[in-house]
Amino acid sequence: MSLSKCTSYQKFQETSRPPSVCGWVPETLEIGLGVACSVVTWRFTVQTETTERWEYVVSEHVVLGDLVLNPPPELMLVSCLVFGCCVSSFVHRRQAQDAFQFAVYAVFITATVISGYGLEASANLILLGYAPWAMCAAMAISLSGHALYRRQRTQSGKRSRDDRKVLLFV
Repeated sequence: MSLSKCTSYQKFQETSRPPSVCGWVPETLEIGLGVACSVVTWRFTVQTETTERWEYVVSEHVVLGDLVLNPPPELMLVSCLVFGCCVSSFVHRRQAQDAFQFAVYAVFITATVISGYGLEASANLILLGYAPWAMCAAMAISLSGHALYRRQRTQSGKRSRDDRKVLLFV
């Protein structure tokens, strides 16, 4: 009996393949958008906490650098909404693939809160300034750690336990 003709083995091979490069585009885009939103929330929080204003307006026209360095409250609101959507989408899609995702997020958020209180930062700065960066770092670590684990598993040359089960039942 040939394994290549068995439909159950073919279905198993199709579902156990690692995702292609196109499968990484949404995760990378979400992390990139999360970083951009983190910059805006960080600048707005620092600006309101320290009443620090950067004067980068060359003329009456709004310059992109001024929007980032002195974000208005409307941009802060949009940034928080986009950041929340990016994080929840990332977590929802990758939850089944990454068993340690919750632990990674918990470690990063706990370390951020402890570090923030150690630096005597306000609760606003910890929540809106440090936490978005911790979430972006957790997303990047989760994605890269899972990719490294998958690469190590496929390069080891050993058959996984599922492969051996399929071979026994064919």
